[in-house]
Amino acid sequence: AAPARDLRLRVAPQERARLAPFTLPIALTFNAAPDPASEIVFAFAPEGAALLLRADIFDQRTAEVAAAQIAQIAETIAARPDLCFADLSLTDGDVGLVGETAAIPDIAIAEAIAAQAARTPERIALRTRGGQLTYAELMAQVDRAANGLAAMGVARGAVVGVMLERGIDMVVALLAIVRAGGAYLPLDPGYPAERLAFMIDDAQARLVITDGRSAGAASAVTLDQLAALARDDWRAPDVAPEDLAYLIYTSGSTGRPKGVMIQHRALANFFVGMDARIPHDPPGVWLAVTSPNFDISVLELFWTLARGFTVALHGAASERAALDFSLFYFAAAAPDAKAPYKLLLEGAKFADANGFDAVWTPERHFHAFGAPYPNPAIAAAAIAATTTRVKIRAGSCVLPLHNPIRATEDWSMADVLSNGRVGVAIASGWQPTDFVLAPDAYKERKEVMLAQIETMRRLWRGEALAFPDPNGVAREIITLPRPVQGELPVWLTAAKSPQTFEEAGRIGAGVLTHMLGMSLDEVADNIRRYRRAWAGAGHPGRGRVTLMLHAFVDESDEAARARVREPMKRYLESAVDLVRDAAWSFPTFQKRAVEAGKTPAEILDSEPLSPAETDALLEHSFERYFRTSGLFGAHETCVAMARKVAAIGVDEIACLIDFGVAVDTVIAHLPRLNAVREAVTAAPAHTFETVADDILHFGATHLQCTPSMAQMIIADPRADAALAHLDVLCVGGEALPLSLAQALRAKLKPAAKLLNMYGPTETTIWSSVADLDEIGDVIPLGAPIANTALQIVGEDGRARPPMAPGELWIGGAGLAAGYWRRDDLTAERFVAAPRLGQARMYRTGDLVRRRADGVLEFLGRLDHQVKIRGHRIELGDIEAALERCEAVEKAIVVAREDQGGDKRLVAYVVAAPTLDADALRQALSAQLPDVMIPAAFVTLAALPLTPNGKVDRSALPEPQARTQEGARPADELEAAVAGIWEEALGVKGVSVTSNFFDMGGHSLLAVQVQRRMRAALAREVTITDIFRFPTVRALAQHLSGGSALQQAAILGAERGRARLAALRRARPPRQSA
Repeated sequence: AAPARDLRLRVAPQERARLAPFTLPIALTFNAAPDPASEIVFAFAPEGAALLLRADIFDQRTAEVAAAQIAQIAETIAARPDLCFADLSLTDGDVGLVGETAAIPDIAIAEAIAAQAARTPERIALRTRGGQLTYAELMAQVDRAANGLAAMGVARGAVVGVMLERGIDMVVALLAIVRAGGAYLPLDPGYPAERLAFMIDDAQARLVITDGRSAGAASAVTLDQLAALARDDWRAPDVAPEDLAYLIYTSGSTGRPKGVMIQHRALANFFVGMDARIPHDPPGVWLAVTSPNFDISVLELFWTLARGFTVALHGAASERAALDFSLFYFAAAAPDAKAPYKLLLEGAKFADANGFDAVWTPERHFHAFGAPYPNPAIAAAAIAATTTRVKIRAGSCVLPLHNPIRATEDWSMADVLSNGRVGVAIASGWQPTDFVLAPDAYKERKEVMLAQIETMRRLWRGEALAFPDPNGVAREIITLPRPVQGELPVWLTAAKSPQTFEEAGRIGAGVLTHMLGMSLDEVADNIRRYRRAWAGAGHPGRGRVTLMLHAFVDESDEAARARVREPMKRYLESAVDLVRDAAWSFPTFQKRAVEAGKTPAEILDSEPLSPAETDALLEHSFERYFRTSGLFGAHETCVAMARKVAAIGVDEIACLIDFGVAVDTVIAHLPRLNAVREAVTAAPAHTFETVADDILHFGATHLQCTPSMAQMIIADPRADAALAHLDVLCVGGEALPLSLAQALRAKLKPAAKLLNMYGPTETTIWSSVADLDEIGDVIPLGAPIANTALQIVGEDGRARPPMAPGELWIGGAGLAAGYWRRDDLTAERFVAAPRLGQARMYRTGDLVRRRADGVLEFLGRLDHQVKIRGHRIELGDIEAALERCEAVEKAIVVAREDQGGDKRLVAYVVAAPTLDADALRQALSAQLPDVMIPAAFVTLAALPLTPNGKVDRSALPEPQARTQEGARPADELEAAVAGIWEEALGVKGVSVTSNFFDMGGHSLLAVQVQRRMRAALAREVTITDIFRFPTVRALAQHLSGGSALQQAAILGAERGRARLAALRRARPPRQSA
């Protein structure tokens, strides 16, 4: 036999794939034993050939695939010896991975959600920590805004921008645009003005929905303005499958962002694909964490709503600030006739000076309630004379007792005296004795009230209305004095009746209600009825709900209970008497009386209660009311109650303070009530709810996030409880590290789904999904969704065989229409692919391979696109911005992993050695989002080049740690914190007063720092601590519980809120897994 010959095969480096050179020992043997040093052996013998691979390096499947491919090549050469080697193919007829064929419904986003709303109108569609909407309410608001858009000329194909902070209004605006037939253009309010202006101009968006801010060259319009334009004859237009649904801009390699055009048919296909991959029967609660600037928000906001989920919006806490606090008076008669007026005027002055929204005064009843206030307009005039800011309202005016001319002029005078601060809650009346003033009005009092409200409104506007004089002659009357406000703010006073809430919504009035005899759930249900009626009547905005609550804040719950027990029992006892006196007019008692053949009074008196029984009943009633229906107790208890009522949609808490507690005691405790108001209304500036917090708060069952966010969730102290609550966790947008996948799988319930999602923006969100019930040695990209094809392609445009790396191409029904007004780029990235069995495919630029077991494995990028904390960034975009700076001659930007796996951007610039990096950073901030600002700048005399004249990125030097000047640590704790920050940030001599994020810190680096501090300092440190206390000194004071803690929180709050807002907006428009 011929001796064995060792052959060392040198594989040339593949620069595009960035693979390092390597050697592969291969042995060819002829009737000889294999060389044990060889990794691959081709053994030839008379009886045939064999392929031998080292079992400690290659598995059985890999060996079988390699053997099959070699056999196929040999057979082809034997059959066609004249065939050029370059024409050999191992993939003839290979169509790649193809998802199931499924029917695509001809339905647009908004139409699908409207259909769901018709099925489940009362189900909660959207929730924030500050409010919620049912499906019916959501679609009413969407249709009203879409109607207004149509009135402004928006039709099929029109691009309309949305520049709103995260919240319910944002969702309404997005849906309204597609409902009107347009395509939405998301515009992050936190982006630099220059970038926003480019997108608006490039997209040719002539209209942008905002919260009142300017939209540059485009016309800005608010949702309220759109609602005011709505017309009665509008109907939603038909939307074609090829119409655009949205236009999303991604980073561009030339420094010019490019818009990706997604059509309704592609979205409908995506919905079908997600139906088969994400468990949703029954639908649960989906915590939405992604900005609409990134396409994965479509899954969170729209697929969910089309399938009946409740969508909870993370990061919309600012809506809490909408809860107002007012003071409310409803006094019983007091022994000292002057005492109630002291409390009225001192309370009004306090409210005026301390940010309360209004003071409410009642109209007296011929009973215990309201005795000091025969006419609320007189009290309003007194308050107007002693205050300058606070609003003044009647709570309530029993309008059927009055001539509408006199009522209008009374309040018009109060409006003049107060310079336009009055409002009136109007009641129909319920106490029969009150109607000694107008006995003929009692029977039809509700009808009289509604008619007189309309009369008051018309008189207030200045209309001349005719009224008969004693001789029957019609006399035209105009209200004098003329009021300051053009419209009279009106509320309807409502008890439990749902019909009253609905009537208030229909006539466009606010609602003043209470919790006497109503649970929180019942109030919430009535508020939903009110909002639905308001929206159905086509009124702009959402109306206003004022909830009257008895209020007394003390140092503890027990102290408050002791102070208010007897006054509240007396109050409730008078309420029992009030019901007794009016029993004859209550339908329930009338019915029981008819059935028993007795009068209502006889029914009530047939089994009189003893004094002890009466006291026991009042004590029971007091305890129930104290715990569930008032603003009673310690600061924390009252803050929690205020947040509960805010969560059901209450806009204002009217704090009833004159229910029998001594006047001086009430006045002395008003600062405690104001502290509750400040805590609740200031919550957005000082509260940092993490994703884990919101999972537990909303009871979320489903979550989608990037691996970067998943890392932050795991670092949260509440991670175990939060992740264990989820049924489905979708992770995607960047490569999912194996260790992270293992950690997530371990913390989820065994039955919970962990899904790895993959797909670029250009193929409509997600194109493949991998179910990670078990974690192997690699995280797969998964199988294609419905009507989607995945193919690995070589540079020659042909399919690559298993195990061979190549570019991933994607085809099917999910492909985008292309890039907006970029035909050249569209032709480059969206290519015809008949040889691959597809009419058209998108070239992702992702380097992948199909392993022997069929799993798709992500290997890297083929270009200079990078992912930084999940963000898809074209380095050329940053380089172009740098080269626009006057001091920079040439720039190259790279992503380096120099700090324990932390990937950060480093800019290398050819410029003068004296270049000011801070000035350069500031110049870039005017053009680029924060995530695209390099963490470090290196000045070079020239860029290193390869022999062929290209920039040699591998020869670029590692950036050196920069030295910072500033305050030095003052104690051991500050020194320990500073040392950890210096190592993580690559900064020498960190100033204890410099901001972590201004020094190059970011969310993932904050996770690393948090973990190091917990280990090194043996103290509990949370991620949100770093956002709230972003300097060494502030954080050290927080950790030590120092006296400067509150001031440190205030100093860090604004910066922390801005960073968290950016983080919440910054959800990536992914390119690869």
